Amino acid sequence: MMIKKLNSSEKLKALGEGAKFDVCGFPSIFTKKEKKFQRFGFIYPAVGKNGSCVKLFKVLQSNACEGNCFYCANRKDRNFPRVEFSPQELAKLFLIYYRKGLVNGLFLSSAIYESSNRSEEKMLKTIELLRYKYSYRGYIHYKILPGTSESLIEDASRLADRLSINLEAPGAKYLKQLSPTKKFSSELLEGLKKIAHFNEKKPLRAGITTQLVVGAAGETDKEIINFSSKLYEDYKLWRVYYSAFMPILDTPLERVSPCPLTREYRLYQADFLLRRYDFSPEEIHFEKDGNLSLKYDPKLSWALKNPQRFPVEVNKADL
Repeated sequence: MMIKKLNSSEKLKALGEGAKFDVCGFPSIFTKKEKKFQRFGFIYPAVGKNGSCVKLFKVLQSNACEGNCFYCANRKDRNFPRVEFSPQELAKLFLIYYRKGLVNGLFLSSAIYESSNRSEEKMLKTIELLRYKYSYRGYIHYKILPGTSESLIEDASRLADRLSINLEAPGAKYLKQLSPTKKFSSELLEGLKKIAHFNEKKPLRAGITTQLVVGAAGETDKEIINFSSKLYEDYKLWRVYYSAFMPILDTPLERVSPCPLTREYRLYQADFLLRRYDFSPEEIHFEKDGNLSLKYDPKLSWALKNPQRFPVEVNKADL
């Protein structure tokens, strides 16, 4: 695999575009789109839990990948230019945008080239430069790659505000349909256990998260919500992010229909009920096919199924 030599601006365009498939904020359907940032593909207007907008410099260290995930734009067998930043180059480039007030923080991920540890070491060097050489004290969301060693995860936990690892699917049988080379238990779940361990030992300022791809492998919303509920219970995740599958040209799943954005939206609404309102998965109503209603908000679906609970005196009712 040949790494193409480009200038920093050209790299940023390519590696900012490549980072868009990682989700780290509420979907745009929840809020007004930040149109003024759309011309910068690498500036991501992530919406926080209080509705505020956090502008993240969202980028890959490299898009050169040894993996061949069926849905991924960076898969090994896809024909497109491979580029990468050196740690020094990326750190200095981020600081230019940060000091101009164009971004509030960094979201750093990478494809896996040669090995997970080699790729992780380059990312780690980037944030070490930011923290130690340039005294950057702002927000860093740092992606842990499948198969990363525990020592590197521990190093990252000392420097980042948030750690995340993408589980991609709610179980091994669905992951095989997306990425036959990734190991669900020994790589992905084990990685999540490790970052959860370090978060418990010394809590990160913005916790730990994961991401699931929705609608590419035939999984149901019921399976997703049950799985997410278990992740919240077992690993104390800050949030599970849901990424509606969108087919990409020159991948094995290019002819698979895209996931409706409304389905992604309903999953986030159901997820709020789990995290904020203490619902159990059993209390959430699913259609006969195991999916959430696209017509009704999950709260309304629950209310329609529980008429005996109404009317409610809102001034006296508990949560």
